[in-house]
Amino acid sequence: MNPQAITWGYRIATVLILAGFALLCQPFTHDLFVLGFPILLAGVVIFMVLDHVPEARAKEED
Repeated sequence: MNPQAITWGYRIATVLILAGFALLCQPFTHDLFVLGFPILLAGVVIFMVLDHVPEARAKEED
């Protein structure tokens, strides 16, 4: 996998995690609160998948 694509994947995952957490903590509407968990979960899943890509680990160790 392209190292630049992995970097962008980590950035997207981080943004999703932060956005999900912010939506879970906001006091304004219940609809945004309900969207918070799936967004947070998507970010965590993307982060975990990218962490287990073998080429990414080999390049980071060098």
